[in-house]
Amino acid sequence: MSTQNMGRVGADRLAEAGISLVELLVGLVVTSLLAIAVFSFFLNTSQGISQQNASGEMWQRGRNALALMRQAIESAGYGLPSYSQCPNGVVGSTTNGVGTAGALVAITASTQSSGSGYDPSTTAGINTYAFSTVIGGGAFGGAPTTTVNSQSGVNLKVQSLNNLQPGDLALIALPGTGVCVFGQMTNVAGKGTLNSDCSVTGGGNSQGSSGTVVFNSGKGNSVCFQANPNQIFSQVNPTTGGTLNSAAFQGASLYDLGASQFLFETFAIQENPAGSTPTLVMTQYTGLQATPPTPQPLATGVVDMQLRYGVGSNGQVQNWIRPENYAPSATQQIVAVQLAMLIRSDRYLPNSLSPASFNILGDTYTVPTQNGPGCLQGNCRHYSYHLFQTVVPVRNGIWSTQ
Repeated sequence: MSTQNMGRVGADRLAEAGISLVELLVGLVVTSLLAIAVFSFFLNTSQGISQQNASGEMWQRGRNALALMRQAIESAGYGLPSYSQCPNGVVGSTTNGVGTAGALVAITASTQSSGSGYDPSTTAGINTYAFSTVIGGGAFGGAPTTTVNSQSGVNLKVQSLNNLQPGDLALIALPGTGVCVFGQMTNVAGKGTLNSDCSVTGGGNSQGSSGTVVFNSGKGNSVCFQANPNQIFSQVNPTTGGTLNSAAFQGASLYDLGASQFLFETFAIQENPAGSTPTLVMTQYTGLQATPPTPQPLATGVVDMQLRYGVGSNGQVQNWIRPENYAPSATQQIVAVQLAMLIRSDRYLPNSLSPASFNILGDTYTVPTQNGPGCLQGNCRHYSYHLFQTVVPVRNGIWSTQ
């Protein structure tokens, strides 16, 4: 074999033993594509897990908060006078805001205004509701504590002062009207006077042989004087539209509800400080206490809450109405409450895009894309959302206030 042929054979063998430049480039491209695919798989998996975790945490927070609100609504009115005592409503109770201790209306709800700490009407185009419930300390007895003989000014003369104490809350059922007057006894003859610090001093007045109960009003902002913002005996009669007079109180039944054996619960959304993530909070009062309670956070990310009253008779819902449109009636009672709550995740999810809006009991919540409270760069669409809805049957007869 010639030297030339031997060189060619050696070169061929070397070429067979190695790889060409083209093969090397192809191998690098394939390896890079495989690495990118693996990286994308793990990235998508990680993002999916992150979104699942965010949704799971959000769902758990919402479920726990909803359970507490359901319990409050189901218990509303327990230990209070039943609807049968006041079919045409109650006058005289506190009406200067949802959640005020002493407003012994089983359930009250109203839209949150711009001064309430959270108002989504500008950013989301919808109002949100806050609501309060109250229960008594025990089953309400059917027998009244005493009977009213007469009324004059802020005074009621009653047949017996037994079991009446200064500071106790009283419901006065006016005979023949279906109307009740609600107030707070600030002075009981021979037993003392309620002070702004919730203490009772002195022996009280001693007018009349049968004793006198006084319902003073205008005691300022003290939490011990929540029930008489105005002179309760000159309130409007929701049945006739006229003013209550002395004759209406003759023979009225007075029910003493006590002063501290209550549980007031208020649920509202707060944005504290302004621009932070909205949070559902609960405030609990256990009576007319001197120290205002501190709201307790229940669930972060709650951005809207809607309520509707189911009104009807014999336990059957005939219409769903907004709370502000409800008027007490002898034939239309609140038999259920429809509650809806929209909650969003705490985590920012850059690769997730929420729906542009949500239908909440007939109203539209538009997800803010700018100036959204607690959202990165004000855009709230890169978060996960969940809408909770439930219907809560009312166990106890509920009456409302006028």
